[in-house]
Amino acid sequence: MKRIAIGQILQETNTLNPVLTERADFEAYGLVQGERVVAEYGDVGELAGFAAMADLLDERLDWIGLCRAVAWSGGPLSGGLMAELIELTIAPLIVSPVDGVLLSLHGAQSSVDDPDVSGRALEAVRRAVGAATPIVATLDLHANVTPLMVEAADVLVGYHTFPHTDHVECGRRAAAALACLLRREGEKPRVWAHKIPMVVSSDGRTTDRGVQRQLWSRIVEAESDADVLSASLFMVQPWFDVPGLGWTLYQAGFGGEPPLRPEEVVGECWQSRHHRETTFVSPDDLVAAARRIEGGPVAVSESHDATNSGAPGDSTALLRALVKERIGEGGALLFCIDPESVADCEAAGVGAEVELAIGGKRDPFSEPLAMRARVEAVGDLAFTLSGHGGHNLPVHMGRMARVTIGEVTLVLAENTGPGSSPLLYEAAGVDPRDYKIVVAKSPEGFRRDYEPFAAGILYCAAPGCATPFLEEVDFTRTTRPLFPKDNLDDPSQAEWAGAMT
Repeated sequence: MKRIAIGQILQETNTLNPVLTERADFEAYGLVQGERVVAEYGDVGELAGFAAMADLLDERLDWIGLCRAVAWSGGPLSGGLMAELIELTIAPLIVSPVDGVLLSLHGAQSSVDDPDVSGRALEAVRRAVGAATPIVATLDLHANVTPLMVEAADVLVGYHTFPHTDHVECGRRAAAALACLLRREGEKPRVWAHKIPMVVSSDGRTTDRGVQRQLWSRIVEAESDADVLSASLFMVQPWFDVPGLGWTLYQAGFGGEPPLRPEEVVGECWQSRHHRETTFVSPDDLVAAARRIEGGPVAVSESHDATNSGAPGDSTALLRALVKERIGEGGALLFCIDPESVADCEAAGVGAEVELAIGGKRDPFSEPLAMRARVEAVGDLAFTLSGHGGHNLPVHMGRMARVTIGEVTLVLAENTGPGSSPLLYEAAGVDPRDYKIVVAKSPEGFRRDYEPFAAGILYCAAPGCATPFLEEVDFTRTTRPLFPKDNLDDPSQAEWAGAMT
């Protein structure tokens, strides 16, 4: 019976967010060790796909739970937290040999101690199991692949969808890669990784309809070859000020040549670097734009403060504009991460009128908004996310207070969470279909959840930690030259980029 180690350290970091991610943030979404990894989270996210290993090998497996640590997107990990999570992960590997390792990582995860959490985790696991034991890891499509990740893992497997809906399938593909490595014991796959010196926003880059839809079809098709273990394009989390930031084409397999010619794919990506197809409205123009759309709801991307992109979630730019406008029938619905205001509402009680200083406490681009609000409900904000952003993912955003300010309904939450899902509002006791304007703190993925019932889609932008206008971001740690911060005619002008292997 083969012993397969399984673990997960998953959080997307926005280094512009000044609010550090703490241990409690992982505990809120599930921080467990040992047997609890499979027993409690074996049907969640990529781990659900890892379970296919038994069928792929046609034998029973002894699952060795390492550590399962998941937190929602946010600021860098606080001091010492990376080392603690890695220590929890490798502890079982030090005392007991395994035949293979499956890890679920993000790939764009940073701490105050190190800019490459995923690379350090893979490095530690490699030291623990030795050179011969195969390691396969899944990464988010927006990972920033580093030389350390490429060196430490036998195979890296990325999502093939944005909006991210293939968590389970990605896990299955990783399990298939590990099964292949175990069947071909002693053989090491070849890896081709190529760094592209560009970083762009998600504008027009969904895998099902964007400018690169045909490229993504070719990537998926390439992986159908039996000798190809991974074909992945990592389009990088753009609000990630770290060395070596850039897109990566990654391929792994047993053939003599990569299934996709790197120079062709790199050239195709590079030619799309200026592509934009989204019109952004300002907060002051939002209500007028929404009223020009017949019916409702009008789903609005509050892209600059997207919690799905790791922003703090308490920008007041949009709220300030909504409360001063005449919206009309249906009003507006939005949310804000503001534990202090939640506490004030709980102290006042349901039905009370309360003076609040809303938002602007975490977001460095806005100020608190002093408003009088009526408390409509208080309670816990919890739901299970499936679809874009997760599969059977338990979400716990702490305590919440639902308040009304004129025509605006505002859900205040203690902790950050999925900004793209209508489930957040339903968990707070309201139906987003009943409103004229519904705000999603998501740059693009919200469309998957809202388009089936939305009368229209609008994108709103203001200064924020997840601004879609990357030319405004003050990158200080990235390796240069890098598009769009530098004027490059060709990616070869960035000598630091190119082939990583």
